[in-house]
Amino acid sequence: MFPFPAAFTFTHAATANADGLDYPSAWRCDATKFNWYCELEDPEDKPAPPRQKTKAEAALDNLKVWRKEIEEKRALSIMEPTPENVKSYIVAQEKLLSNASLYSDVWRRVIWQNPDVNYELKRPYNNAAISTYTKERTQVTNKTMADLNKEWGIFFFFRSDCPYCHRMSSTMRFIQEHYGVTVLAISLDGGTLPDFPNAKMDNGMAETLGVTQVPAYVLGNVKQKKMVPIGTGMVSADDMVDRIYVLTKTKPGDLY
Repeated sequence: MFPFPAAFTFTHAATANADGLDYPSAWRCDATKFNWYCELEDPEDKPAPPRQKTKAEAALDNLKVWRKEIEEKRALSIMEPTPENVKSYIVAQEKLLSNASLYSDVWRRVIWQNPDVNYELKRPYNNAAISTYTKERTQVTNKTMADLNKEWGIFFFFRSDCPYCHRMSSTMRFIQEHYGVTVLAISLDGGTLPDFPNAKMDNGMAETLGVTQVPAYVLGNVKQKKMVPIGTGMVSADDMVDRIYVLTKTKPGDLY
């Protein structure tokens, strides 16, 4: 019997055992490929479908487009101020203001109904609440000053030829007498002030603390050897007391 060609025998065998193939069918293979082997596409090679944007991402894109349109209308109305161009910009601007008003209204409603985001509970705005807040704050600062005068004092750096130092000397004298906090006046030029005739000569402390401008104020605890700069320049007595309270009794962000 005449033998079948090897290729035909292979194809016949493949057809007879189609269920055992690792590809759908030998007949679906491209005959031009080597040995009729199928080269099916790997699903991993197919590009993934584009990710759908979130509502926030879509809103951001729309906002950018809106802003761009308004800027374009504004620029055109300025460069070519025809009635049509100006009106077009006004309409766009009115739409923006209307949306801003709506946003502002929703904002205040959310604050009213959600105490966790109501900043006014921490720092009041209305006059009655401000009065109460100020009264409580004054009591706290007074207690702070009363506690500080036991171990703390204020180093008051000055120069006798500094007019602002002369003006601040009366303020520092008031703080010392009213709150009982010791104020140690330190002269950088050897001179004195009317309110502090017994001022001490600087012994290098100014350089150590980085004092380059006067008047300057530093809160110091001799026992703990701790120094807390309060500030420089003209400072009211109330502001001085408030700074001392903030710097000694609060952490950054507590009052905001």
